[in-house]
Amino acid sequence: MLRLGMEVGAVSKEDSFWFAVTGSVVWIAATLFYAAFAGGLIEQAFWFYVLNAALVTSAIAFFFHLTTRLRRLSHRRRAMAALAFSAPGLLGSILVLALFKTVMPDLPPESLGRYGAFVVVAYGVLAVLALERPVRTA
Repeated sequence: MLRLGMEVGAVSKEDSFWFAVTGSVVWIAATLFYAAFAGGLIEQAFWFYVLNAALVTSAIAFFFHLTTRLRRLSHRRRAMAALAFSAPGLLGSILVLALFKTVMPDLPPESLGRYGAFVVVAYGVLAVLALERPVRTA
């Protein structure tokens, strides 16, 4: 069992399914947005890239928390839910990175690393949010 300040609980198959579906939809939307706007807008200036990474990370966190609320998931089960949420996106990102020139032919080769960093930051923040301790009330 993982011990990072809280106990980790299992999630049901139904919860895993909904987290995986939501995570897939969010990843597809973020990747399509990146593919559409990276060459023309996002990668033109550093601050556009930072703003895009912040917006996508916020969207991923928002939809993860929305799904946890809709599924009424306790804090101790969020780590496993985050794994189900992020797994399709991470696997899809691996495919995109492996086939980058085929999938995103209009982008320069240096965009490969930028897309990789974009994915690492987004899912890294999700992992931190899923492992945060719940606030204790007095």
